[in-house]
Amino acid sequence: MMPQAQMIEELVRRALAPYDQRPDARGVAHLVDDLITAGQELYAAVSRIPAGLRTERAGAALAEWTYFLDAGPLGHGDHANWNHARGLARIIRAMASTLDEQQRRAGAR
Repeated sequence: MMPQAQMIEELVRRALAPYDQRPDARGVAHLVDDLITAGQELYAAVSRIPAGLRTERAGAALAEWTYFLDAGPLGHGDHANWNHARGLARIIRAMASTLDEQQRRAGAR
């Protein structure tokens, strides 16, 4: 597994941890920053896949990513930021899966 993939898995794991393991407000803010950075790279990579070759899930992830970045957290406070991080993580997981699938297909040729 590539270090990039490991980093993404770790970010997703941290964001999708049980609520009783939620970081403090500062930790959530750092996590959201890290998720956005990783997500932007994944978004760019998935966007480079020709539209006709993208799965429906990949297209949905791209649309959701744009929405989540534009909308930001829904509400105010720590809980809203935590839920935003969790939403970003789910989208990142979908984009990473799309890229993994593309690599497997390319390797099978």
